[in-house]
Amino acid sequence: MATQGPEVDKRSSSASEMSNVQIDEEVNVPDVEVKHSPFQSQPSLRSGVLTDEEVLELGDKMRKEQAKKYFSLREGAFTNAVEECKTFLDTDDGELLSTWLLSEIDHWDHEKERIVLITKKSLCLVKYNFIGLKVDEIRKIPLIRCDKIQIGRFVYPKTTMMMITGYAENSPRNKQSGMRIFFSSVEPSFFQMWNPWSDMPYFTLTSHVQSMLQDSPPDRSQHDPFSKALIKAITEAREADPHQERLGSFEVVEGDLQINIYLGLSAMVYNQSSLGFCKDRGSVFF
Repeated sequence: MATQGPEVDKRSSSASEMSNVQIDEEVNVPDVEVKHSPFQSQPSLRSGVLTDEEVLELGDKMRKEQAKKYFSLREGAFTNAVEECKTFLDTDDGELLSTWLLSEIDHWDHEKERIVLITKKSLCLVKYNFIGLKVDEIRKIPLIRCDKIQIGRFVYPKTTMMMITGYAENSPRNKQSGMRIFFSSVEPSFFQMWNPWSDMPYFTLTSHVQSMLQDSPPDRSQHDPFSKALIKAITEAREADPHQERLGSFEVVEGDLQINIYLGLSAMVYNQSSLGFCKDRGSVFF
């Protein structure tokens, strides 16, 4: 170890002497292009916010991707479903006038996909399974029984948890409009209101999600043209009825459509997950 001491001292002294040498000559580094360098070929990121055109393009792309997940929006799906629904019509329903793809909102604020058929005598709400390609349920209401149609925006009660938690103000339902068809003057009972599976003396319809996912959605997915077609069909059915004197009054009014729910936890989960729609959810389908 003692023999290495002088060598270490020599190296340290030579290094210090070199550090004190002044370099006057300019050294030119050749301009060499380096290709495929993992450190120099990193892409440059743009700073700042997206332009309005880029935001619109991105939003349009996201809507198109979402639309692909709904089985009812695939090419030919609605037409084939209507043909299947026609087999459940009979002579008492009369001639088929128009077909629609809408959303039903029940009294617990659960939004569900529905095919709606308007015939000369009936209004048919069909729960169609676009995955299994079959009719799961169908409800028929005689047109002459419809005594009131209310058109307006959806609102929640002021004392509901939906308002307290702030969900109602930010919910898409708060910005939606629709229509409520009454076919009985009897008010729902307390048990009916609190039973999610009870049949109500009315049903509420709004535009299908297709109207929000496409720039130019067809009329069949929007509640405005549907309400006009339904009002016309009801009026004609009442005029053609041989016992018009026995029929009650029929009116069309405008006003807020209140959804009488006071907790709404199930509706939050149900609607945000789109459980009422036949939708591609990866390896799980509902």
